[in-house]
Amino acid sequence: MKRKALEKARNLLKAEGNGVLNGMRTLTAETQRNEYGRMEDLLWEVANTSEELNDVLIEILLRYQPMASELRFVRSALNANYDLYRMMRHLSRIEVLLGLHGSEEQRDLVMEAMEIFHSWVIRGVEALVSKKEIPVEELPFIEFEFNELWNSYVKTENPYVMGTLIHLAGFFNHTKNLLRSAVYYLLGSKGLKKTPILYIV
Repeated sequence: MKRKALEKARNLLKAEGNGVLNGMRTLTAETQRNEYGRMEDLLWEVANTSEELNDVLIEILLRYQPMASELRFVRSALNANYDLYRMMRHLSRIEVLLGLHGSEEQRDLVMEAMEIFHSWVIRGVEALVSKKEIPVEELPFIEFEFNELWNSYVKTENPYVMGTLIHLAGFFNHTKNLLRSAVYYLLGSKGLKKTPILYIV
């Protein structure tokens, strides 16, 4: 029973991660067409998966007394579950801002940000559900790339661009939290000590 519960948790976490990735791809496609309206349904799909995953993880803790490695997965999955849902919330709010204004500057910002984040979200999800190794030595690049993006747009006089940038900063921080959960699951507390960049927010 415990084994089935853990497998179900991994499958739900994968589905939630894929939901966020689908949201990222959808927002990118909408931004290219300058036509919006699909994100609310995708948000509800992720929200429902998140709620179901949370229930399964709590059940594992209460009923099955997970061993050390299993407990590390449950802890990491609980944290990742929260971050993935919040990431999807940010995507839905960005879509609202794009629908209200959708300037070229705003659309360029979203396109650049999605390109930065996409591969890192994939890496975080794959590490948690498939134990795929994360290239720890490359983690500083996401910080550098987002800081460059921030500095390129932060002086904007367009309030819709600034609002979008703030939501992207939130998405970025949750992406780093997702990666921190993945590193903890794969390498434990010692691994986190080797990646202090993930604690900078």
